[in-house]
Amino acid sequence: MCYTGDMISTDSNAVFLWGTPDEVRARACADEPSFRLCRPEGDLPGAALPFRSPHARKVRAITRGGRVVANVLEDDDARYLLAAGVQPADLAAPRGEQASSVFLELEGVLAEEGMSFAHVVRTWLYIDRVCEWYNAFNAARSAFFETRRVFETFLPASTGIGCGNLDGAALVAGAIAMKPKRAGVRAEIVESPLQAPAMAYKSSFSRAAEIIGPDGRQLFISGTASIKPNSHDVAYVGDIEKQVDCTMTAVLAILESRGYGWKDTSRAIVYLKRPEFRAAWQAWLARNGLPAGFAAETVCDVCRDEWLFEIELDAVHGTRRI
Repeated sequence: MCYTGDMISTDSNAVFLWGTPDEVRARACADEPSFRLCRPEGDLPGAALPFRSPHARKVRAITRGGRVVANVLEDDDARYLLAAGVQPADLAAPRGEQASSVFLELEGVLAEEGMSFAHVVRTWLYIDRVCEWYNAFNAARSAFFETRRVFETFLPASTGIGCGNLDGAALVAGAIAMKPKRAGVRAEIVESPLQAPAMAYKSSFSRAAEIIGPDGRQLFISGTASIKPNSHDVAYVGDIEKQVDCTMTAVLAILESRGYGWKDTSRAIVYLKRPEFRAAWQAWLARNGLPAGFAAETVCDVCRDEWLFEIELDAVHGTRRI
């Protein structure tokens, strides 16, 4: 696999990605920019392989503008849609309009497989210059979810992170959706024992989501940062060491609430505000007996100026893996 950016670890899973359009352009591999899980020809690149079930078969690819934006997979339990690189219809529109448009485009992709946002378990929103307009993005997302009654069906786990793209879009989106084929296969929202629901501060995502099937479970933990208990306020402003510890304590609480531990982690990505913050992250791993390559490591903008660190993480029990 060709990763964007320079390696900053000897472990092949740890990578260093940049977040502005110029930085992405300077370092991007021509066939696989960091924010796309689908190659133009439709192959699933290495970055998508952790989502692939050993029993799933690829049904087809969905294209937009001559580029693959989703792959559809299927096993005995369900049909799955893995979307990535979904863009707004008009890249010259105001940013708020682009945010609304990208959800409409993703809705159209889902509709091709007879799915709706009620089937979406997890999303990724890669937002250019995120700190400049995150509130406007949130407002557009919430308005769309209101019209589609997402809050009444299934509010997906999500990551919204600052990352430029090669096409000049205000944002690009990715998602995992699942449509069960038999009884006993379902998705559940999972809240954080140590953090208030994101909806409490009008951010439209769940702290985590879990897919449950007869052969196991898979947990998707949203992008998580350092928040004061029962609050939406940033904890430990300016202190990277304490932000890392606070964040990882919250993530472990989510894992343990569903019977998982660090050993069950199948995929993790760390988002660092600045390259020098990697030292604090690596020190935390060493103190807690976890390997240096526990997560892929990226440098990009987190959605609030005061947040210095964020992580997203998946965990698996049994053979349940998309």
